[in-house]
Amino acid sequence: MSSNTDTKKMGLVGLTVLVAVNMMGSGIIMLPASLAQVGAISMLSWIVTALGAMCIAYTFAKCGAFCKRSGGMSAYAEEAHGKSSFFISSYTYYVCLVISCVAIAVSALGYIKPFMPWLDTPIHTFFGVVAILILTMVANFGGPKITGQISAFTVWGIIIPVAGLSIIGWWWFDPQTFMNAWNPHHDTTMHSVSSGIALTLWAFLGIESAGANSDAVENPERNVPLAVLFGTGFAAVIYIASTGVIQGIIPNAELSASTAPFGLVFSHMFNPMVGNIVTLAAVIACIGSLLGWQFTNAQVSKAAADEGLFPKIFAKT
Repeated sequence: MSSNTDTKKMGLVGLTVLVAVNMMGSGIIMLPASLAQVGAISMLSWIVTALGAMCIAYTFAKCGAFCKRSGGMSAYAEEAHGKSSFFISSYTYYVCLVISCVAIAVSALGYIKPFMPWLDTPIHTFFGVVAILILTMVANFGGPKITGQISAFTVWGIIIPVAGLSIIGWWWFDPQTFMNAWNPHHDTTMHSVSSGIALTLWAFLGIESAGANSDAVENPERNVPLAVLFGTGFAAVIYIASTGVIQGIIPNAELSASTAPFGLVFSHMFNPMVGNIVTLAAVIACIGSLLGWQFTNAQVSKAAADEGLFPKIFAKT
């Protein structure tokens, strides 16, 4: 019976992918356009944030090694501060994830709208968002191993274009375009870097998801810390390389106004059809990210219900 349960659990690769897709799946899609409003000086923000994110990842990794229980951040908090902090951590994280899931669904629908203009009315947007949320909810019914496999597939929808851009994009990279975008608003370095950090730090949300899912992972003492560090490091490299090259290809004013920056850059490098394909791939990755976040939210609420802090219905599987 126990061996059958273990076969349904997530391995190191699946968990690393889940951490990476939770961070990148929806985070990176709009980042180049958002950072263009600060300028290419945001590269300095990336360096500061990546170092900080790895420190946070290491902290979560150590906590995961010391705390063998399920519950992630909530369990770590309880070890130090008691049951009330477990509830506060679980409840605030749960609310955060509910809001995040809706926001990701809205983002995914926004990328679909160019292909389905009729989704532009409020009522159609509402039904579209609900449909995406139900689709990703049902996809999680197969258990953690299935979720890991789906996430491992959908993440390529963003990794292939972004990693491809990081490698081949340098053929189109223009140093002058990059320098023109360096500090378009002529703010002080400290102000610009601080503004960029507000965006780049948000991109690393998801570091904590491996710990939150520890109950559904094979050998969590080993795999959770490794997945946190590998997932964060991989995301940092991809973030810095892709946003850097895109700022040297697309003029800053055009990039900052874009609603699909990766589609825009591939249209610029090749043709609009390639841009549309990349945009569709980004939608798939966004939905894969939503799948991972819904799974994480279920694990957080189940751990709290198992402790008697959430309604019992959340503990049922």
